[in-house]
Amino acid sequence: MRLSLLDYVPLFEGRTPNDALKHSIKLAQHAEKLGYLRYWVAEHHQVYSVVSSAPEIIMMSILEHTQHIRVGSGGVMLPHYSPYKVAEQFKIMEARHPQRIDMAIGRSPSFKNVNAALNENKNEKLPFNTQVTDLLKYFNNDTTQDHRFKSLLATPMVTSFPQLYILGMSNRSAKLAAQRGLPFVIARMGQSETDLHEAISTYRKYFKAYHGEINNAKPYVILATFMVTASNLSRVKQLLHALQLWLMRINYLNQPKSYPSIETAQNKHYSQRELEKLEKMKSKIIYGMPNDVAEQLTLLHQQFKVDEILILPHVFGEDARMESIELIANELIPSCSRDEF
Repeated sequence: MRLSLLDYVPLFEGRTPNDALKHSIKLAQHAEKLGYLRYWVAEHHQVYSVVSSAPEIIMMSILEHTQHIRVGSGGVMLPHYSPYKVAEQFKIMEARHPQRIDMAIGRSPSFKNVNAALNENKNEKLPFNTQVTDLLKYFNNDTTQDHRFKSLLATPMVTSFPQLYILGMSNRSAKLAAQRGLPFVIARMGQSETDLHEAISTYRKYFKAYHGEINNAKPYVILATFMVTASNLSRVKQLLHALQLWLMRINYLNQPKSYPSIETAQNKHYSQRELEKLEKMKSKIIYGMPNDVAEQLTLLHQQFKVDEILILPHVFGEDARMESIELIANELIPSCSRDEF
């Protein structure tokens, strides 16, 4: 089973954005040594408790401090941007670190005022499908197909190209990924198993219909999930509680200024309604002792027949994050896959 990481770059209570960014570099270096396949950075706007508003900049920092792990966006919310400019940014990373760049793109809207600020003075909003077409053109240096900017090339001119992925949780996104012959990334965010199965089945069905096995094209599915583990059960419960509080705050309350500490989570007094919301958050998280989490991840891998699991180690504390990815690597990543550099 292939394992990778998705980093929200959390801003822990009592820390600075600089601390958060430095830690993400260290976590990526640790992930590389442990044998994780790829390390992705999320994109979030006006979420004060994470430091991931510009994943492409964080990506370059991580690339400069690692040797071979693939580094990517998880993802770029393309409707906010010019596909041409995004292509240039990612081709620069490809020029500097060839065959290590992933680019997962999504259409997820942000807060209303963020959408307005990022799209100010735009005369028209391109359909997401058109933007994907644009990216593929600029990545492949295609000047032969009919296009409104037919002769336009995105620089620098590179001989290898970033790998493109489609992020989504709907059948519409699954169909788009399949039609374009691209890998599909879906997050386990509390939706029903039926909905997960349906989206993944839709992707595989349409992929086969559009591509079959032509040019060795095969469907590829990555399933993302939050994960909490530690070396003892008491610590697992503490970390889980803090993550539940963070999820509740960003989903139901005003945006918190930071990711809550263990102490803050323990000392908070909850209403009955808040306790119900906390319990609801558990459906998004794989948690437990390392062997239990490994079993749950393996079951997810088998149950949904995915090709890769993308873990979100979004727990409080630098040491806890480092430990959690090491514990799971020890359970699921063969020693032969570990860093030999």
